[in-house]
Amino acid sequence: MVNWRPAAGTALIILFFGAGDLLVTTLFQDILQVPLFFDTIFMMAALFAFGPVQAFLEYLVFVGLACVKLKLLYGRTDMVYLYALAALTIIAVTWLFVHKKERFSKGVNRAFLCILSASMLSGLACSVVSGFISYFTHRLDVKDWAFNRIIFAFNGEQLGYLASSIVGRIPVTMLDRVITTFAGFGIARLYRRLAGSGGIP
Repeated sequence: MVNWRPAAGTALIILFFGAGDLLVTTLFQDILQVPLFFDTIFMMAALFAFGPVQAFLEYLVFVGLACVKLKLLYGRTDMVYLYALAALTIIAVTWLFVHKKERFSKGVNRAFLCILSASMLSGLACSVVSGFISYFTHRLDVKDWAFNRIIFAFNGEQLGYLASSIVGRIPVTMLDRVITTFAGFGIARLYRRLAGSGGIP
């Protein structure tokens, strides 16, 4: 007989994490207007706690909730669901660095450098993917996000919109990735201690 309890429990945590990312982005983007994304903290927690498939499912939950929020508040979604491609890029690049557990058993310094490298490289990759998404959807934006004021600071400086959306994104995304990756790692460790589950140490 198949035991569905572990899968059901994981699904509930994924739903909870998705709602958590929505609450975090609402706080930092809408209320505090911090010029960072902060929309993948719990996605990274899901990656460290469960794996890449669950992390992507968590982001789909989050982006679905975000679309509902934007639709209710502004009548449009800004096609934010396309950023699931950027999330997939982040997950893939990060997983290349963190999927081997032995990298986390060789001391704090090794683990720190592993997570830092993953966050930096995923930030670069995400900047390119997100830049192209912004280029094709910017005319549909209905909200002046705080981070866009920094990202598009180069727009009009003979770089063009596409180059500005990529180059301007790099410092913002790199900082965001470092913060959210380490925060997600910390949440995953806390979850595993409370749940007594496995995952990456």
